[in-house]
Amino acid sequence: MELESERLERSQLETLSTAELVRHALAEAKLLVKAEVLHAKKELREEVKAARTSGILLGAALTLVLCGLAALFVAIGLALPLSAWLGVLLVGVAILLIAGGLAWAGVKKLPKKPLPHTQERLKADFELARGTLQ
Repeated sequence: MELESERLERSQLETLSTAELVRHALAEAKLLVKAEVLHAKKELREEVKAARTSGILLGAALTLVLCGLAALFVAIGLALPLSAWLGVLLVGVAILLIAGGLAWAGVKKLPKKPLPHTQERLKADFELARGTLQ
């Protein structure tokens, strides 16, 4: 999107002082940043809407899976050649032990420093900009 009122011809640019050129460059950079932010907001809104719908469907599916698994585990517990309550208790304890092990493994795999590549890229960009401006 070109704004004719904001664009200057080469002859006009040659007559401007350094301070005016810097002011003009900053104004154009400001417009560019605003445009990028607007595009990013629009894109983010669309992605959040899609993610919300997906989350609702996945949540419903997870709820039904948990109900089905509970029924299957109760059936397994009742099928054991023990008294009904003891069989269901043993299956429940086994499931809780497995869930605890999986939770422990999941916590160990969590990233200790989030977004390391993004942080490094931002640091490099900052250093480059600082070195260029000095």
